[in-house]
Amino acid sequence: MTKNFDSTMLVETDWLEKNHNNSNIRIFDCTVWLIPHPNKIYTIVSGKKDYDKEHIPNSDFLDLDEISIKNTPYPFMMPDSATFDKVMSSKGVGSDTHVILYSRVNIQWATRVWWMLRALGFNNASILNGGFDRWKTENRTLSNTPIKYPKNNFISNPKSGYFCTKDEVEKYLNNNNVAIINALRSTLHDGSESVNYGRPGHIKNSINIPSLDMVDTKTNLYKPLDELEKIFKKHEILNKEKVIAYCGGGIAATNIAFVLTALGYDNITIYDASLSEWAKNNNLPMSID
Repeated sequence: MTKNFDSTMLVETDWLEKNHNNSNIRIFDCTVWLIPHPNKIYTIVSGKKDYDKEHIPNSDFLDLDEISIKNTPYPFMMPDSATFDKVMSSKGVGSDTHVILYSRVNIQWATRVWWMLRALGFNNASILNGGFDRWKTENRTLSNTPIKYPKNNFISNPKSGYFCTKDEVEKYLNNNNVAIINALRSTLHDGSESVNYGRPGHIKNSINIPSLDMVDTKTNLYKPLDELEKIFKKHEILNKEKVIAYCGGGIAATNIAFVLTALGYDNITIYDASLSEWAKNNNLPMSID
């Protein structure tokens, strides 16, 4: 029997075109750009200018920086629930709304917000399959009119286990019943590509399942769920008691979490600071291969 993504998790452009004006729908462009920088990990650039130029009709822009911890050395860290509630309420999100998330080029920015919402007990959020790029390629209507949804009352119900610290990663480093997955591309995993966040390579005993392998890079569409299941079965992931996913800063890893959730696996945690923290600490074990 063919497996398909649950329609509550992943929506298609046809569906969104028919439903984007529904009063209970909140659509958000979550785009962020990471620009290479010679002296630091990267320069973070909001996708707001791109949104202002053109966006999916009736969508607002959600700035990931606004719903992340301030005054921390690691970007995009999960904030306290009060901060998150305030921003989401101002964006018109409440228990009566269906949130649709998209981004440009890399779907991981949308899955990051999706995972954050799940961590705070809000499950009525979906990813737009193919994101903005698919919408535009299909010559669907675009808008440059900014949207401001009416304020709502977002009340989070935080769930434990969705994010973890380096201490938990250390605890499970040598546990064969726990899979530690690096979601970065293979050249970053094996250490052959230079990095600016610290030591090259990957966390000791972790395996590499790149976030980019979840999608067809030509279309930005998710690969069939049956095909994705084979990727995880190859590494015996679905038989593990627990999965810890990480990347450079807790973004790409959420795409792994999204797909595993779609496959029915539910004991997943994201190492939020990821290699932005781990690679800088010489006391934490890393490997190159």
